[in-house]
Amino acid sequence: MKKQHWYKAAGTVKYPNYLTKLSFALLAAHLLIVYEDRHTYAVIFTNSYYYTALVINTLMAYVLISIVFRVTRFLDYYYPWGRSYSIRMRRQLVGGVFFPILPAIVLATVYFAYYEINILNTVYFSRYLQQIVLMLIILNAYLFYHWNKLNKQKSIPKALLEDFGNELITQEAFTNIACVFIEDKNCFAYNFNGEKIIWKDTLTKSINYLPPSQFYMIKRSFIINKAAIGKISIISSRKTKISLKPPLDLELDISQRENAGFKKWVV
Repeated sequence: MKKQHWYKAAGTVKYPNYLTKLSFALLAAHLLIVYEDRHTYAVIFTNSYYYTALVINTLMAYVLISIVFRVTRFLDYYYPWGRSYSIRMRRQLVGGVFFPILPAIVLATVYFAYYEINILNTVYFSRYLQQIVLMLIILNAYLFYHWNKLNKQKSIPKALLEDFGNELITQEAFTNIACVFIEDKNCFAYNFNGEKIIWKDTLTKSINYLPPSQFYMIKRSFIINKAAIGKISIISSRKTKISLKPPLDLELDISQRENAGFKKWVV
């Protein structure tokens, strides 16, 4: 059985397949090749060098695009857009735009070295790199648009919640949910009466549609409703513990990764 990547098993957004990535790579490679070329398209397309360069540059572009897709899926798992747009935006810029620059330079260096050209003697850094950064920004914007479009289509999630009596709970009843959590690889919720309810969605998807002012993912396995918090104990600058109101009476540690964000959210 083929092993599935952990982030794919987490229920992240389904992004376009390799054919779309290859199309993006082909278009990006073509634009970069003709960017500095002053010849007509008739001359360019009859030059064999164009097709050699197109294949090599398409492969390099495909590598960079794949890196952006992988980074985006990783961030979808740890920092969903719906949890905090400002936090996610910063990480998306670093991981999806600035991080791929280094492999882009490495690939370009190897490419020019193949033709016995020193990259420092070219216009790569003064001209081409700017175009690559612009294309990376456009790609990241497209991925955000793709995520946003899919989530708008799912304004009311399929099979939101179902209690043990098979009575459907509507989206308006979110205010009755005290917390959502993972137990034995299954998702459950507690309402404010202390009743355990089957939650038919992943926590990653749930945090994208639960009201962000009211719900916060304090760790990967637990989402809390602000109204359910009874006591907050600051153990240290990196550690916080909360106690839930009766009848839940649960004590929970905030993950170190979420500690700073939780303090801002709970105020």
